[in-house]
Amino acid sequence: MKIMVKKVLVLTAAAVCCIAVLVGGVWCSAQCDSSPCTEVCIMVNDSLQRHFVDAMEIEGYLKSNGYYPLGDSMRVLDCHSIEQCLLKHDMVRKAECYKSPFGKVNITVQQRIPVMGVVSNNGCYYVDSERRVMPIKGQLDNTLPILRGAVSERAAREEYYDFVQWLRADDYWSNRIKDIHVHNPKYLVLNQTDLTAKIILGALDGYEGKLEKLRVLYTKGLDEMGYPDYSEYDLRFDKQVIGRK
Repeated sequence: MKIMVKKVLVLTAAAVCCIAVLVGGVWCSAQCDSSPCTEVCIMVNDSLQRHFVDAMEIEGYLKSNGYYPLGDSMRVLDCHSIEQCLLKHDMVRKAECYKSPFGKVNITVQQRIPVMGVVSNNGCYYVDSERRVMPIKGQLDNTLPILRGAVSERAAREEYYDFVQWLRADDYWSNRIKDIHVHNPKYLVLNQTDLTAKIILGALDGYEGKLEKLRVLYTKGLDEMGYPDYSEYDLRFDKQVIGRK
């Protein structure tokens, strides 16, 4: 009988403890949810590589659009709405917002990645890694390939984008060609970084083969024999490279 009573008392005590913990957790959760946001931590992940936007600008952008969460109730604070607001910023590629205990809201931003610059009659802009037009902030980044001349926005995002990506991925040409002049779609001229001679590519058709025959001429011949005083190399002719002074 005594053993049975002890078991009942132990089970009752354990049940009371569980209920107390559950009630305390619910009360704490309610208190936390109803408390205001007391701290906003903004981090721009790739700020060492790119400088298009910083934490202070993100803060100002959220404030001007009515989405800065400081002082808002943690219960009703909508992280998804904050993310959607940030994705409308010209320089933001990705945004993440989440809540932490004790009234803290964390915001992480990734900047858009420009692939090339465009200087045309229609304006100046970047094309980013997702083929979207991106405004230029400050000065044009001259470490990127720059497309100049008669360039439509559609062509910049399509065929010229593919050509620039090919150049960037090519071990030989990636550091040699940074400046591309489009006189018209059938007459492209490439300026070299290490030589004064221009490369007349002509149309984009078959650009891989055209530049390959010039690479072979450079590496198999001119690198050893020396470069003549040519002002241009014309690649428009089949199986030929024509040098002109």
